[in-house]
Parts: sequence; C-alpha cells; structure tokens
Amino acid sequence: MPDNIAILIRQAALVVFDDIATKVPDRARLFGVAERLLARELGAMTLGRASSAEQNCMQFLGEPYDLSNDGHGGPDAFVKLRLSLIELLYREAESIFGELAPKQQDVVSWWRHVQGRVSPPRSRIEEGLAATMQGIDELNARFQAAGLPFEYHAGIIQRVDDPLTTSQIEKSFWALIADQKFSNVELDMKEAIDRRDSHKHDAAFYALKALESVIRILSDDLGRTRGTERGAAEFIDNLVAAKPSRFIDVWEAEALKTLFRDLRNPLGHGAGAGQPLILRTEQSTWAIELAMSWIKNLVRRKP
Repeated sequence: MPDNIAILIRQAALVVFDDIATKVPDRARLFGVAERLLARELGAMTLGRASSAEQNCMQFLGEPYDLSNDGHGGPDAFVKLRLSLIELLYREAESIFGELAPKQQDVVSWWRHVQGRVSPPRSRIEEGLAATMQGIDELNARFQAAGLPFEYHAGIIQRVDDPLTTSQIEKSFWALIADQKFSNVELDMKEAIDRRDSHKHDAAFYALKALESVIRILSDDLGRTRGTERGAAEFIDNLVAAKPSRFIDVWEAEALKTLFRDLRNPLGHGAGAGQPLILRTEQSTWAIELAMSWIKNLVRRKP
C-alpha cells in the first residue's frame, strides 16, 4: 500500500480521536455506532477483540497492511474498509451535533451561525461542533495533499474527478438544500452518488428522484399543487402555468420533461423484452451533475 495512503488513514483517525472525540457529547456512541455499522457489512460482531468499540476502531485504523495476512485481502479492499470506517465516524459526529442543533437549523447552517457570531463565547457543545466541522475541513485538505481524488461531504466520501465541478456545483448544491424541507432531496442525492461510486447503473434514477422532490416542494410552496398530479410532468406543468405567472419558462419545462421521460422513466420501469437502459459511470456522473444544477437553479428562484 502506498505510503501516502497509509499516512492519510492515520492522520484522519488522529483527527477523530484527538480533536473530535474529546469534545463530542457522547464519545461511546461515536465509536459504537461506527463500529457496529461496518462490522455488520463485514458479517462480523465487532471489528476486533479489544474491550471497547473505541479501541477496536483505533486498532483497525492503525493496523499496517500485511500482504501475508489473509484477513487483509488485497490493498484495495484494505484501504476501502478503513476509508469506510473514517466516513462512518465523521458521519456519526455530524449526526450527533445535528440532533443538538437549534430548531429549524441543520448542522451546516448552525456552524455558519456560530462562526459568524461575535458574542457570547461558544458553549461546550458549540466547541464540539467547531472541532467536528474543522476536522472535516482538515480531512478534505489531507485528501488533497495526499493527491487522492476524494472529498468528504454530507456524510459520504466521494470521488472528485473534476475540481471545478466540485467547487462550482456540488459545494453550493449542498449548502442550498440544507433546509430541513429538502431532507429527502439530500438522501436521494447521497444515494445517487453512492451508487455511482459503486458502479451501479441506476445512480441517475436517484438523482432525478431528488430533482422531482424539489419540483414537488416548489409546487407546494407556490400553492399550485392540486393533489391529483400523477407524476413529475404534471408538477412541472404547475411550475410553468401562465397564471398567476410562470415560475419556469416553457422551454425549461420541456427540458425537464425530457429528462424524466428519456432517463428517469426507463430506469424506474421494467424494460420488458426490450434492452434495459444501462448508463456508464461517466453518464451517471453527468446526470447527477445536471440534476444538481437544475436543483440549484430552481431553489434559488425562491417562490
């Protein structure tokens, strides 16, 4: 295993153990949940034989790769398992503070508020929030320094093949859907990215599910939802309706309908005796980025 990857794994682990875990309100939950989730995926009861989940996580992440150890498998699987545990630890830390966030705020908007506040001094919980969010920033900086095409965001470590797309589309996308009403949008887009990274052909289906959710939410916010709509096309019609005024133009409505007709519907329905639609990873990436761009554009119009 390359030295830069081994070093990255240890650095990311130390950020969790030294910076985040020391300030998280429930340290046992942080390590216990992460260990249990990964152990389940491996079909094991625990990740090790230590007396606590924290010790098992520490040993798992600090263990050097040994080619002669049959339990390590190939270097690719070895690294992916450790990155999976790191992902779960950071995600659980975010989840803990997300549950403590003030009403109507998610962890990201709460952190923005804390960052911009002059007084009063940060509370103990806010210091823990700061350690978690700064730890995420450090993890991403170390990915970049190690020359690895990965970035952690919104609970997942994903590939970053195009830095410009990441900075111009994805980062602003996650910020725009931070509102609680977009929770289903976030879940579906995370699923799309996870499936894309796992080379599953239906990643675009989930990206377009996220887009449809936004269209439905906007239709509700505009007071145009009748309750008799039978699919995405009719919700799009609600947005393009001339009275009282068009929220989107006719050409935009047609472009959206084409996406659902030619991409989402074939992925969401059985192909019968015909050839099923199977997208390459590059095509799935395009569909995810396109759905993100549409969502950003629509949400920014603020009905």
